[in-house]
Amino acid sequence: MIRLSHLPVGLVILVLGGCASVTRDAGVPEITQSVNERANQTLEFQQLARMTDDPRVQEMLEGELDADEAVAVAVINNPRLQVILAEVGIARADLIEASTISNPILEFETRGPGEPFKPYEITLAQSLVGLVQLPRRRALGRDVFEVAKLRVSREVLSFSADVRSDYYALLAASQNLAQSETISDAAIASTELAIRQHTAGNITDLDLENEQAVYEESKLNLAEAQEQVVLRREALIRAMGLRDDGMVWSIPSEFPQPPAEEMSEEEISALALTRRLDIDIARREVAIAERSVPISRLAALGEFVADVHLEREPDGTRTTGPGIEFPIPIFNNGRAARNRAEAQYLRARHHLALVTSQAESEIRAARQSLVSARARVEYYRDVLLPRRVRIVELTRLQQNSMLVGVYQVLEARQNEANARRDYVDAQLAYWLARNNLERALNGTEMMQRERVMGSDERSSSMNQRGDH
Repeated sequence: MIRLSHLPVGLVILVLGGCASVTRDAGVPEITQSVNERANQTLEFQQLARMTDDPRVQEMLEGELDADEAVAVAVINNPRLQVILAEVGIARADLIEASTISNPILEFETRGPGEPFKPYEITLAQSLVGLVQLPRRRALGRDVFEVAKLRVSREVLSFSADVRSDYYALLAASQNLAQSETISDAAIASTELAIRQHTAGNITDLDLENEQAVYEESKLNLAEAQEQVVLRREALIRAMGLRDDGMVWSIPSEFPQPPAEEMSEEEISALALTRRLDIDIARREVAIAERSVPISRLAALGEFVADVHLEREPDGTRTTGPGIEFPIPIFNNGRAARNRAEAQYLRARHHLALVTSQAESEIRAARQSLVSARARVEYYRDVLLPRRVRIVELTRLQQNSMLVGVYQVLEARQNEANARRDYVDAQLAYWLARNNLERALNGTEMMQRERVMGSDERSSSMNQRGDH
């Protein structure tokens, strides 16, 4: 029998040290704090999926749903988030594995015949490389775990930004539908008047065909706008993880107004230094690669094994003693492992420089897009829309004075509806640009508007803006 007291004292300490535990919820509170600091709202999520309905979801869906509430509902419900958070458990398991030494090997051997005693040999062996490398492996495992938490935080923030994009797309589609209905109503009225006038012989066949062509195009555009509302609503339903298609919920009829002022370049630059998760990840990957270099230098040792054996000879004599096994580095001296680790370290440093330089450019571009989008929103709101409304009023006054006909009034209303639709598109571009700036500040992938606006919607917009 091999007693623990037969082992070296240092070996016992290392064996006991290899049993260090990692708390079960390790990572989730840190991820929660990191996300909430960057998301500009409080998000609550659990590592395990909820199997019952959360009463907070129904409470948020009772009134008009805003973008923050849509994100909060998605965080509670969406299975995609649970998939993302499962990465924390995987990283936690990797940390436990890195903090645990390999199991010792117990070997029992018996031989026969033997007189007067049957001989046997018992050997207890342990890899020394794993023991020696344990502190470094544990430190490396912590760094890898920190990177995993940063990656999960980044994915959660990207998920939240995707939900906001879906929300803004639905809001724009709903408002564009309202304007398409206005244009369609004007086209119907114009066509009905043209039919009556044609019957009376007051307009030509060509004039009637032109009016009917405008009407038919307005019907097609209205159908496309209705389809976009359905598609965008379903996209947001999927994003929020709502499984009950009969659940009633609504969104506001208009976009919120932009804030009084945007962040300055100095404020954005200061935030970029503390909020870019991809830079934090790249920095920690450099540290991981740097820690891996000295670990790789022992790769040539392979299985460097120390053992203690107990043996009984056929005559009953027992012997006990230590042993050691190690490979002779004749063919493999560990150069490949060292070169790989050094190359990975060099790659990590270059990747950090690349991410840092790209981050500065992305933030500048995102801020410029936001400034330009805000200027367009303000131009439509303060200049163009009031002018279109004034044109409708003046056209009606001239109609009352018998100076213009009904067609001119209907055309003025259609032009106003087109301007309002352009205003809606400008607001969508602004809120997507604002969302992209948050993505740039957090170091998540930026989303182009084309990924939110479908090809059918773009073709519909171009058709609706055509001159009839």
